[in-house]
Amino acid sequence: MTVSQKLNEQLEPQAFAGDIFKIISHPAMQEIYRFRHRVAVSIREFLDKEGFVEFDPIMLGPITDPGTRGASEFRVSYYGREYRLMRSGILYKQLLASAMEEGRIYFFYPNLRHEPIDANKTGRHLVEFVQVDLEVRDVDHFQVMEIAEKLLKHVVNEMERYEDRLRSVWKFFGSDRESLPDVKLPLERMTHREAVELLMEQARNEGIVKELKRKFGVKRPQDRLSFKAEIPWEWEWYLSRMHDQPFFVHDYPRGARGFYDREYPGKPGILMDFDLIAPEGHGELSSGAAREYEIFKVFARMRETNENPELYRWYLQFLRDHGRPTAGFGVGIERLVKYICDLPSVHLARPAPKVPGVYSP
Repeated sequence: MTVSQKLNEQLEPQAFAGDIFKIISHPAMQEIYRFRHRVAVSIREFLDKEGFVEFDPIMLGPITDPGTRGASEFRVSYYGREYRLMRSGILYKQLLASAMEEGRIYFFYPNLRHEPIDANKTGRHLVEFVQVDLEVRDVDHFQVMEIAEKLLKHVVNEMERYEDRLRSVWKFFGSDRESLPDVKLPLERMTHREAVELLMEQARNEGIVKELKRKFGVKRPQDRLSFKAEIPWEWEWYLSRMHDQPFFVHDYPRGARGFYDREYPGKPGILMDFDLIAPEGHGELSSGAAREYEIFKVFARMRETNENPELYRWYLQFLRDHGRPTAGFGVGIERLVKYICDLPSVHLARPAPKVPGVYSP
């Protein structure tokens, strides 16, 4: 099988354990890497114009983000103590947004997450990836949703100047796209409950259920939908495929996210959070929320999820003495590149990808 054939099929992760030089040097892959660079440049341009300050990411700490959908931590010895490699910058960006005069900060944050092996079937999970993590002081989640949709539209508009070269990538990977989608603002918004109700209706269709079983290897996808949990990967993919424009899902149930996502004061059990989902089956691009900042509420939520407050001593002290409202989100660079290039798998969006369960360079 040639390199182009490997890249042009619905990829199995093992394809990346072969000749890494041939894969990286392939013309189609080199174009993807150039587009990735241009996406990063356009994101920085947008955020800088919006008054954000960029920080270098913190990579090691005594604790990291616990709310990452089944991904476990990488732990290392640090001068006689155990530290974690960061799975996201949420705790630190709350601190910086609260402290900085501008009240607007961002990272290009390398993330390391020990994903479960079955995540390699989704085409959108990596062990090693980069997300643009931003936080804004004294706003709620709806206000940062507006930033997220404007950021997405800016990036897509900037990439229009490269459409001729994008067409060569689309053609190579069998996409039927002829132009970049026109992102129309404001984006559609639906609650988690509305999304689950819509998918439960679809789950009555035997053909849809068979398709999800075949594509994701899930035995009974119709039983995996719940008003009290995250939308499963296979159903998020199907919900995404039902749309031709990006859209938001917001107001997730409390048990679906970490202790740092703020609960509505007047809606017990409902969080002030959201996902930005790309259309055409590409799935989640961004996840964000307003942050819980009142220490007694954070402490209670930690107890609910069996977190050890002692490990979060510095964070709890910060909230006690300086906590104030913030909200933010993270945008996965590889997922955004996958959407713009209409790639069959997020594994193609970076060189030497670390695919869950696959030993590779």
